Amino acid sequence: MDHTSPPAPRSSSQLHAHAAARQLDAALQSRRYPLAQGEAGLDRAALLLLSGRAEVAAGRQLHQLQAPALLWTPATPDDHLRLAPGSAGIVLAVSGELAREALGQNAEAVQLRYLADRPTAIETIGSAEALGDLRHSFDALLREIRREERGSWNLLSAHLALILIQCWRLTGCEDLSQQGQGAGASLLLRFRHLVELHFRAHWTVEHYARQLGISADRLHDLCTRSLGRTPLALLHERVVHESRLRLVRSGLSIEQVADHLGFKSTTHFSRFFRRKTGLTPAGFRRQAQDGPDVAHDATRSYADWP
Repeated sequence: MDHTSPPAPRSSSQLHAHAAARQLDAALQSRRYPLAQGEAGLDRAALLLLSGRAEVAAGRQLHQLQAPALLWTPATPDDHLRLAPGSAGIVLAVSGELAREALGQNAEAVQLRYLADRPTAIETIGSAEALGDLRHSFDALLREIRREERGSWNLLSAHLALILIQCWRLTGCEDLSQQGQGAGASLLLRFRHLVELHFRAHWTVEHYARQLGISADRLHDLCTRSLGRTPLALLHERVVHESRLRLVRSGLSIEQVADHLGFKSTTHFSRFFRRKTGLTPAGFRRQAQDGPDVAHDATRSYADWP
């Protein structure tokens, strides 16, 4: 008989709105746990299975794991995991914002972002060293979430990055995002990487195309055929997404958000934001404060391109 465990209690602190972790100790009976700790804002989950067996239902996929194993997956409050008797591990749930913070903007960030947005299961962790590193990071996250001290956000971000890097390495394919794909996918990946690095500089489509070594027309065709959106639309999506994040999650003034995003003036920023969303930045911030659904939507992944 399964024993369903209630979601972990939610702290009133801001940190606990972005991360939750649970130690899963061995027991005589099978147990069922919410994968995302029952919270809508925690939309990424990781399970380090240390002993026994587990079954994870996430989205439309069912993952069956035998220890030692690692699973990283997007998650919803309805997803769950079931541990077999005698099984143990650690389950972690984080917000998309914390995951993006962990990824950073270095050369590997786009590859890791591709991984972070998709389910990845390592059904057998064959390296004792990798397992030890993962255990260390999961334990560190578990402790830090419980105690929450000065610098906790940075510590969580660092250990989450280590977990994602180990997951990336253990897949056995460093260029995971291009598996089974051709030159077009490679160009899109490079385009996204450039966008992450330079969207605040407001490069033109022609500038991006030159950096990719292709014409602007070729980039336009590639984006519209593969993604159904023009390069300019993708660039604007990225700026709008970052704008929403800053308006919802930061205490920056509208003027500071505009400056952070590289706009010449607050007027230019407000005009752009209203044209894309139908709201002024101040109006959007008020709406997000009044409605949790608006705030949650603002922090979701902004695009489904590689």
